Amino acid sequence: MSRVIEFEGIRNFRHFGDYAGRDGARVRAGLYRSGHFHGASDSDKAKLETLNISVVADMRRPRERENEPSSWGEGLRILESDIAGHAEPPHMRFLRTGDMSAKGVRDFMRATYRRLPREKGNQEVFAAGLRELATHGSDEGFVVHCAAGKDRTGLFCALALSLAGASREDIYDDYLMTNTAVDYDTLVPLIHKRIEDTYGRSVEEAAMRVFLGVDADYLDEAFDEIGSVESYVSDALGLKPDEINAVRANLLAR
Repeated sequence: MSRVIEFEGIRNFRHFGDYAGRDGARVRAGLYRSGHFHGASDSDKAKLETLNISVVADMRRPRERENEPSSWGEGLRILESDIAGHAEPPHMRFLRTGDMSAKGVRDFMRATYRRLPREKGNQEVFAAGLRELATHGSDEGFVVHCAAGKDRTGLFCALALSLAGASREDIYDDYLMTNTAVDYDTLVPLIHKRIEDTYGRSVEEAAMRVFLGVDADYLDEAFDEIGSVESYVSDALGLKPDEINAVRANLLAR
């Protein structure tokens, strides 16, 4: 069965649970990852309600949330960070001024993945999301998302799956699934037009596909920056040993 759940106005929504985890257990169900929810239709919102989502970890910066606000109903716990303030997000600045050749985009993405683990706003939501997963009910849904659901979201999921004891192969498979979960033939022209309208720039299709997709080399850069996941979660994110153990235990199906 596909991990991808199709919506009308939400892209890259899928499960990131039910992988083999530590000690023969499986990662619990009810764990979701996604792109932003600004375009959710009424039908999408009804479908989301069936997933019993109670916690949303929104990795986006304040300016992104202001530009494309979500419209969640009552009763959800929303995790987000205001640390970056309303400064222009790096990917938006790159679209405005960066080298948008395929090589230029790839270099930017590799640098992005070296930066993501160090950004204080990301660290704040990473830590809050993991702490929620230490106690989150197995009958409740949890979703983490950013703008496209691939970079900041991908790194959070890689951290969570690592703590759950998922194999490196499964962690990378989950990360790379963006490349097949998203309909790029439809998305590329839409984003190309948005870039033209917003920044007055025309970008070649090959570079667009690099910018909108993911590559194992990118996640390699993040893991090289992080080193030991447990040390990163402890030292950079501030989780105590008992919290880390609780995340590990609660991520596995009982």
